[in-house]
Amino acid sequence: MADARARYGSGGIYQRGRIWWVRYREVRKDADGVTTYVQHQESTGSEDRDFAQRFLNGKLLALGGRRPLSVNPQRVTYEDLQQNFLARCVEKKLRSLSYDKDGQPTLATLPLLDKFFGGWRASDITAQAVRRFRREGKDTKQYGGRPRDDKRMNRYVATLRAMLRQGVKDELITSAEMPAYFMMTHEPNEAVGAIFIKPEWYAPLRKALEEPLRSAFTLAYHTAIRVHELRRLRWRDIDLHKEQITLPGSITKTGKQRIIPLPADFGLKSTRPDDPVFPLKDYRDGWHQACIKIGAAWFECSECGERCNDRECPAHGKRPLKQLRYVGPQLRHTRHTAARNMDDAGIQDRRIMDITGHVTPSMLNRYNIGKEKDVADTRRVMEEFHRKTQRKHKK
Repeated sequence: MADARARYGSGGIYQRGRIWWVRYREVRKDADGVTTYVQHQESTGSEDRDFAQRFLNGKLLALGGRRPLSVNPQRVTYEDLQQNFLARCVEKKLRSLSYDKDGQPTLATLPLLDKFFGGWRASDITAQAVRRFRREGKDTKQYGGRPRDDKRMNRYVATLRAMLRQGVKDELITSAEMPAYFMMTHEPNEAVGAIFIKPEWYAPLRKALEEPLRSAFTLAYHTAIRVHELRRLRWRDIDLHKEQITLPGSITKTGKQRIIPLPADFGLKSTRPDDPVFPLKDYRDGWHQACIKIGAAWFECSECGERCNDRECPAHGKRPLKQLRYVGPQLRHTRHTAARNMDDAGIQDRRIMDITGHVTPSMLNRYNIGKEKDVADTRRVMEEFHRKTQRKHKK
């Protein structure tokens, strides 16, 4: 079967038995301007697929195909691809970029990729290597950190795929050095592990939280603003007179401006226009303690899995925080809570998406929005139908 991945022009490679053959097209122009196309088929006499690809590339170049690369793709390393990819991310001002302690750009998915593929040649990154990376990446004993499920490993593989594709675009490597397949697992369109913030938790949480986390929770609970948007919000974006907030495209995930309402419970006092509204830093400990205090969450012992009374494990006594596992709502869970509350309030789906910043209505399914009402309505209709049928039979 012809290989559609050939980079240098109109051609491909295929096998007859164990020998690789090449097929390519030559374009000829006559003196009178007539263009004709001549098909060629040749045996490479080799069982080596890579040799066949190089053989085809040479034929296409001789016919005036694309220019040869300025670097030898066989010598390009993973580190070369990584630096090239990061440079493009900086140019595009990718919102997921962060910077390390030395001020160098990085991505959250790179450390694990660096540990596994560091020192590799790009041509050695095969589909089999990607499968092994997925398998070993979920082994916390080997790489440390929290357990990584298939969904999380998809993020790492997607970064690797984007890195290699960018290398092809920038002519560091050819498509022959790309893995034929990047193993990805199916992700159902649902918010796995999501916890809705119950209405009875709202007032106690506001009382237990301290500023600025209290106002951050209040705003997120009512408007579904993302946590990273909270961190980047400035006082110049808030109009206290109109009671609305303009989220500039530079801080939103989609790059599009959004206008959201300012809740009446928002009580944070304004400062200078360029100051961040929510200098949250590491807010997780404060959030966890508040949720535990109101009974919405708890700690589990990471060793035995028993539920703890605050930080007291029934089997191991008082435990340090690093030996405990938090179980309960997170600040990010306010996002789907707010979306569902808007739906329950009768706001149209299109308007909900305008406020939350969702691009497609798939979030309605992912957050199970409206399903609880649908189930309740179905129950009422079926009970009424059952009563009517029973009355007829009694007669």
